[in-house]
Amino acid sequence: MEHMESQLETQPLGLSRALFQWLRDSLQNRGLWGTTRNFAEQLGLFIRDSFPDRRRSRFGDIDYDFDYGVDTTWARLPLGVRIRELFSERLYQPTDPVEFHNVISHVPADFRNLAFIDLGSGKGRALLLASEYPFREIVGVEVQPELHRIAQENIDRFSSDKRKCHRITAYCMDARDFTFPDEPMLIYLFNPFPDYVMESVLKNLREALQKSPRETFVLYNTPWDERVFARDEFLEKVYEQHNFQVYKSRL
Repeated sequence: MEHMESQLETQPLGLSRALFQWLRDSLQNRGLWGTTRNFAEQLGLFIRDSFPDRRRSRFGDIDYDFDYGVDTTWARLPLGVRIRELFSERLYQPTDPVEFHNVISHVPADFRNLAFIDLGSGKGRALLLASEYPFREIVGVEVQPELHRIAQENIDRFSSDKRKCHRITAYCMDARDFTFPDEPMLIYLFNPFPDYVMESVLKNLREALQKSPRETFVLYNTPWDERVFARDEFLEKVYEQHNFQVYKSRL
């Protein structure tokens, strides 16, 4: 517990610095052609999602917000977030409640012994959903300051009779800079990063577990970069459906 309280947040990047960091990282990992191609793909998605009919369709996930008086929907995103999505290569999408409960039911663990850690926690919906389970603590890590601010507001106002964990902490930082706690944990990933960021996060996790082995699960929702996991043998896949995978550490 003390470890998480001492976690140091990195200074949130301004828009221009975030763009420079993405450009540097993408060029190093993909080269000029790959960087140009990925930016073009994200620009196309940005234009598509700007049309009124597309924006209206995104309100289909708003029932959860009405039920709990929070703001976790895709449809209400600050312009700064939409612009950052052009070069973060991942669009914000909140976890579907029904899907979350289905996914987490396949983790073979006693949640009372685990910390729940959501890397790429966005507006915090998965953190709120996780509070319905008896985790030791719940931690969210989000690099976009606008989403982090909304998540903090959601955590403060959230109220539910189903709630079993009241210890929720959110950090605004790059997941590559996050120090994993020295306790058993369940790490939740909802397709949050491009592959080169995922590789760095898994490297940090492997090193943390080699230094201090403990029970660790990774729940990978919408596994676009499954090949990154396949290359890292310290994680064993223990369950799989078409839209998610559950891994357990071998260390």
